[in-house]
Parts: sequence; C-alpha cells; structure tokens
Amino acid sequence: MAEYYFLDEEYFLKSPQRNKLNKGICSSKSLKGMRLNVPRAVRAGHSVTLGCEYDLEDAPLYSVKWYRNNGEFYRYVPKEEPPTRVFSLPGLHVEVTTSNDHNVTLMSVGRNISGLFQCEVSADAPLFHTQMMSAPMTVAVVPVGVPIVTVDRAGLEHGRPLIADCHSPPSFPAANITLYVNDERVPGYTSEWITHVEDQLERKTGRLELSGVGGSWGTLRLRCEATLFRLYRANSLEVEIRPDTPQPASVLLGPSNKGESGATSSSLLLHIPFFLITVKSWRC
Repeated sequence: MAEYYFLDEEYFLKSPQRNKLNKGICSSKSLKGMRLNVPRAVRAGHSVTLGCEYDLEDAPLYSVKWYRNNGEFYRYVPKEEPPTRVFSLPGLHVEVTTSNDHNVTLMSVGRNISGLFQCEVSADAPLFHTQMMSAPMTVAVVPVGVPIVTVDRAGLEHGRPLIADCHSPPSFPAANITLYVNDERVPGYTSEWITHVEDQLERKTGRLELSGVGGSWGTLRLRCEATLFRLYRANSLEVEIRPDTPQPASVLLGPSNKGESGATSSSLLLHIPFFLITVKSWRC
C-alpha cells in the first residue's frame, strides 16, 4: 500500500508501492500528484465528502474506486452508463447526485463506519496504471457540556493529599483531558481511566494528586480542558483552593503514572492542612 502523510486533513502520496491486497497493481508514471482529502474526524449524523485528487498526465481515466476497510462501496467508470455504481456496505449511504470521479458524498454517517478509507485510480488502456491511497476517518459523537473538576474535600479536612479529578462529558471516543494549575499546564496526570456509559459512550477521568511540604504557598486555581479532534474544545469551571491561614509548602514536579504522549508526566506536590474551596466561571 502506498505510504501517505497527513497535512491539514489531506493525505499526500509519498512513494508508489505495490499494494499488498491487490498484487496486480503496479506503480505508474502516468499518475502524479495523488492526494486524499479525508477528514480525520467527522460528527456522527452529519454528511461528509471524501476527495481524491490525481493527475493522469493526459491519459484517459478508466475507473475510480472507493473502499472502506478493503470493502468497495463506490465506483466511477466513465465508459459505463450510468458511470456511477454503489455497493452496499452496512452504515454507508452514498449521495449519487453529488458524487463523481473525484468526490464521493456519504450521508448521515454513523460511528460504525469509522475506519480506513481507500481511493484507487486506474488509467485506461493500454497500460491500465493504477495507484491507491488510504486515510483513516473516525466518526465521533461529540460531548455535550463542559468537563467538571471535583476535589476530595473530606480528605483535605483530615490532612490527606489534595486529590482533584477532571471528568470529561460522555463522547465517542473519549475526549482528551488537560489539567491546569494556576493557568500552568500540567504535563500529565497521576492516573486516568475510562468509564463506559449509556449508548456505548465513554467518559474519561484524569486524576491529579497534590502533596508535600516546605517553601511558600498561596491560592491554587484548578481547571481542566477537554478536546476531541478539531470538533470540540471546552474548559471546566475554575476551582479555587485557598488555606484559611497561609502555611509553608513547596512545589515539586516529578514523574507520574500516565500522561499525554510525548510529554513528561508530573505531579504537583503540596501539603495543605485546611482549605476554603470556591468555584469560578471560566470562559471557553
């Protein structure tokens, strides 16, 4: 299968290779500039148009075929009448009137069609040169509402470490979570887990544990941000934690169990004997 790279929701061919599933397909000198315009993610229930661009270098077009996970669902052959053919695949509904040799429109997409979408272009006789590109697309159920930060108040009153949880709203797949302390991004969390809720949706929780001694400490402001691809971004209400009487404390960043890929995980360590907790609004 041809290699591709992702740039601004388009996939560009890097080098033509023999396709493993279509051993008769060979690289072509008459097919250039092939690229896919496939959104990395689309909202469930919405329509989406998938694009396949190519340059045949004046060679006639024989066919354009579209596959999902290697199952063909759309074919365009200009010599046939009508030139378009649709093949039944569960959950895929093609709008024929707006589909052609470069674009195919899918109506009211469901999350069960998430997968790898492939476009195969073939030049006509005498060489029938063919090229194929692939790109993943996820059909997402976007969260409704904003994430919520909760604090273990009972633990604070008994001198235990501060435990703050960020809960994302239900979605599919689960949203990504980023935690902030005093507007500073925390590169990871102490732990995280996913809970399955109604309608097969997922809710992610990220936990931050804060404990320690020494130094100088003031008010803490906690919030979190939830994102899902480019479809959703929202901030929680801000939780403000302040001691009744300022106490000495220190900040220590060290490794945690889990965090975002490519980031150095950390936990903020503070010792706080008693707190007043308030919640403030935060604009998204």
